[in-house]
Amino acid sequence: MKLFFFITKSEAGGAQTHVAQLTKFFVARGDEVAIMSAPDGWLEQEALRLGAHFFPNPHLSNSLNPWRFLQAAKTLTNAVHDFQPDLIACHSTVAGLLGRFVIRNRIPTVFTAHGWGFQPGAPRPRRVLLPILERLAARFCVKIICVSQNDLALARAHHIAPPEKLTQIYNGVEMPDLLSLRSLDPPSTHSTSSGQAGSGSLGMTRIIFIGRLAPPKNPYLLIRAVAALPQTLRDRVRVIVIGDGPEMTALQDFVRESQLGNQVDLPGALPREEVLRRLQTQADLFVLLSSWEGFPYSIIEAMACGVPVIASDVGGVREAITSQTGILLTHNDIQTLSQALEQLIQNPKQRKAMGEQAHLAAQKKFSVDQMYEATLAVYQSLV
Repeated sequence: MKLFFFITKSEAGGAQTHVAQLTKFFVARGDEVAIMSAPDGWLEQEALRLGAHFFPNPHLSNSLNPWRFLQAAKTLTNAVHDFQPDLIACHSTVAGLLGRFVIRNRIPTVFTAHGWGFQPGAPRPRRVLLPILERLAARFCVKIICVSQNDLALARAHHIAPPEKLTQIYNGVEMPDLLSLRSLDPPSTHSTSSGQAGSGSLGMTRIIFIGRLAPPKNPYLLIRAVAALPQTLRDRVRVIVIGDGPEMTALQDFVRESQLGNQVDLPGALPREEVLRRLQTQADLFVLLSSWEGFPYSIIEAMACGVPVIASDVGGVREAITSQTGILLTHNDIQTLSQALEQLIQNPKQRKAMGEQAHLAAQKKFSVDQMYEATLAVYQSLV
């Protein structure tokens, strides 16, 4: 097969990870793969490393500028004409709409919805306008893949497409060996969940938050909740917020004003390999707080690494997190989060048990091989 993946941004993120994973799989099968996105990002580097073609589209962005849309459409049309794919797979909202309206299913087109832009909690203009655009765009594709049951239910509730055009495939992650993860980290930095639960000391609890520093992510709530902890617990917490974005400066100021400079580390955006290394060897607890979500990769990556999760109960998050693998927050407020943090900080044995169950759940439900085989079956049925 000749596959053409079309996605808006090239920066590291969940949808980009998904495209990179599929590229690796299909290239290894001997298929020819091309990727088009905005240039100069992580995905461009991955495409070339994996042996795929990369077509830069500098006009792609989340901007509503009509001129940029026209230029992006022209660039897409020229690339598709040159590559002559058997199937086009669109990812992310902007590329998903633009790709379907431009190609108009003249080549079999699939759209993967990595969380609908009209999720509950999203800004009202998006919740009003996007369902209309999605219904129109759905006419110009042969299949829509939803990455969670929540997204599938939303598509049905908004009558985005006929039932036979909708299907659901979970994102997948590679499964590290849980027994060897912590052995990679120097013993002097291990926390209680790394084998010291019986020492009688709580030790240091390292909490990792991953996400772009912009809505819908809310790292401010985590910092407020840590500040609300009793002093004895607060001194034993280290928070690492991994990510960059337009609110980095405001977040740095907020940490300073909260007098938590010794507890909170803001390393900015890190290479994907380094993010996974930190999850695998350093994290005792993963926290993701959002106003809305689709189905975050970061949560299932943390689970695969044997890390218990505290997360906002939005989007498809509840399809991954149960009472055995973490804590779902039905309310995004300081008191609820502080109580959840206090519970798991003081109970390293519970964290360890949750982490083990999270690893098993990810292995059973969110393996990358399951995602590969299900996606391959859809693509082959359409070509």
